[in-house]
Amino acid sequence: MKRYRWLKARWPISMRVLAKRLRVKAFDGEQVEGFVLDRVRDDFLDARFVEKIEYDDTVTDPFGVEVSFRRVEYRSYEFKAAVAGPGLELVDAPRGVQTMISRLAEATDFALAISPLSVDVLDWASEVQRRLNEVGIVDSLQLGAMELASNVQAKAVIKGSVDVLGATQALVLGKKHVIEKVQIRFMRPKRLTVLLTNNGVARFDQEPSEDLLSIVRASLPL
Repeated sequence: MKRYRWLKARWPISMRVLAKRLRVKAFDGEQVEGFVLDRVRDDFLDARFVEKIEYDDTVTDPFGVEVSFRRVEYRSYEFKAAVAGPGLELVDAPRGVQTMISRLAEATDFALAISPLSVDVLDWASEVQRRLNEVGIVDSLQLGAMELASNVQAKAVIKGSVDVLGATQALVLGKKHVIEKVQIRFMRPKRLTVLLTNNGVARFDQEPSEDLLSIVRASLPL
């Protein structure tokens, strides 16, 4: 499964200047953290933020003697910075990207403005289908903050082998609610499932093509 998350970022400098500043903070294996640039264009750049983590791992041998080993791990945070669209794309980002974001802010002299997205996920799903010119089946949908009564709310997941939108609309009729996640299943040109969330996350059950990823990215209702 491949996971992409978008954040709203307004870059105060050009991508070429940003790339030059990230090269100053490059990771070469000696530092504990730094950037690796993969591709730079006028309107975007692809890069990774790498953290080197060293720690002592202690094990006990069969005779009860503790033996310590020095271990090294590398955490890599892949991202795309862009002039257009949301501005910042994170690829399979683990939790704890704050350090990377802080280093990006430093590279812009702390003039970078980043904020989370909040989108109408149904509009997003509809636009993806329109741009793909392919109607998919919404086979799963997650509701949140659905008002059952005064001061009573529910979270629900609706699943089906057929499109669940009609049944969902009947369920929430007249009730306050939030649609948090929508999963679309496409059958052509090949079987593919895309899960979209209202905080700007897309999960693919397989590696998406660059064309599909571009459509999902461009379809975000900003």
